[in-house]
This record gives sequence, C-alpha cells and structure tokens, in this order.
Amino acid sequence: MSVFGWIIIHQHLDSTFDWKLPWADYRNGFGSLNFNSDTYWLGLEIVHLLTSSQPYRLRVEVQKASSELWYSAEYWSVQVGDETNDKYQLDVSGYSGDAGNQFVVELGMMFTTVDSDNDLADNGYNCAVNKGGGWWYNSCYISMLTGPGTHHEWSGDLISSRMMIKPQ
Repeated sequence: MSVFGWIIIHQHLDSTFDWKLPWADYRNGFGSLNFNSDTYWLGLEIVHLLTSSQPYRLRVEVQKASSELWYSAEYWSVQVGDETNDKYQLDVSGYSGDAGNQFVVELGMMFTTVDSDNDLADNGYNCAVNKGGGWWYNSCYISMLTGPGTHHEWSGDLISSRMMIKPQ
C-alpha cells in the first residue's frame, strides 16, 4: 500500500501480535496491509530490491505511550543490503524530524531474528529472542519497532509505529 507516494514497509498497531518470527517470515513478509490491518511487514527481500534499484528515503512514525502523540523521523537515504552477503544490513543517513535519530546506533547492523543471530550482543545473547522481535539490533538498545505490546522502543515505550520508504 502507498500513502502519498510512501510505501509502507512496517506497521505495528496491535499490542497482541507475537513478533518472535523466524528469518523466512521477515525475509518474505507477513500480514496484510489494508485500512483494517494492525500488523504488517513488507519483507526484507522486497525492501532490499527496492532500495538497491534507486535512491530511497525512509520515514519512521512512532506513537509514544506517555502522550499518545505521533512523532516522525525522516532519513534522506536508506538502503538494505542483500541476504547472502549482508544479512539485510541497514544503512541510513540524513536525519530530520522530532522523533529522535534512533537509527544512529543501528547503522550498518545486520538483521537478527529468533533463528538467525546477527547482533553484537555478547555471549550468544540473541536480542530478537530476548527483546521479542526481529530487528537491526546492535546490542539490543535504542530502537526496535517489532517488540510485543508497548515494549517496542524508539527512545521510550511506544504504542504504535510505522515505517515507509519513498523514491528520492
């Protein structure tokens, strides 16, 4: 689905969804995106193909639990690497917005899921298992929009989140 030219790649509006999914689900995508859908993930492979075909921007929208207000972060450049060589490594640059630059910690990170541990946490600690969902984890902190309930994070607890990309 596209909203004003933005392609929605992630939507988390349902506090009951279990984001502890295997690599294949995050690679291929899950959920359906319609106006009644609360949970959606486009798929890392599709995001990789899109962002490697031409320059894309990234917009992250988060709703804070404390105020119930929405905030946004935009990055003027986003690219997701391939599966084989980069484990869908995330690269973003050019932040603006009022949600905070939380991806600064995840720059260059590979994607981690419950069955594919690619984070930098010590001693075999898998951030996806312990935080509750797949993400570009560094050491399990700062941002994670795929956690359970209000435990997904972006500089504080959230109740909803959305990620979108758009050609530059």
